Amino acid sequence: MGFKSARLEIKQVLDTGEFTGLAAVFGNIDQGGDLIEHGAFAKTLAEKNGEAPILWAHDPASVIGVGQLRETPQGLEIHGKLILNSNDTAQKVHALMKGGAVRGLSVGYDNVRSLMRDAVRHLQELKLYEVSLTAFPMNESAVVTAVKTVDHSGALSAIRDLVAMINKSLR
Repeated sequence: MGFKSARLEIKQVLDTGEFTGLAAVFGNIDQGGDLIEHGAFAKTLAEKNGEAPILWAHDPASVIGVGQLRETPQGLEIHGKLILNSNDTAQKVHALMKGGAVRGLSVGYDNVRSLMRDAVRHLQELKLYEVSLTAFPMNESAVVTAVKTVDHSGALSAIRDLVAMINKSLR
């Protein structure tokens, strides 16, 4: 009786670290008494080609990704990508996002132009520096809306097919 063998090595199936959400919301008052008006980010987004670094909890020492941003009628939409192989913090935050433990988004900015109206500061132009993932956002409506996950079912199906093919050839 003869034997055949085959070596199968799967290095890894990677998550992409991608997510979407609203980094800032237009037209509602946050916990600090601020209201961001539509168009407040237009100038800074044009200057930065719509990109900003993603930090963990506004910590400049914890850069964990990069975001592509655009204004929508609802707010500042982000398509973010965590750099999962950059540091442990990015990996931990990604796991917390996938588990639903961290959903908050927040923006780091300088106020360029605003006005007070009825005890509410209306932010009309902002210089954006960063977007942060955070457990407790200042605006409770600024949240991650989706975290992209890898569907391993296709890989598992391909492995099953490969094993069946190998077993068939061994007969």
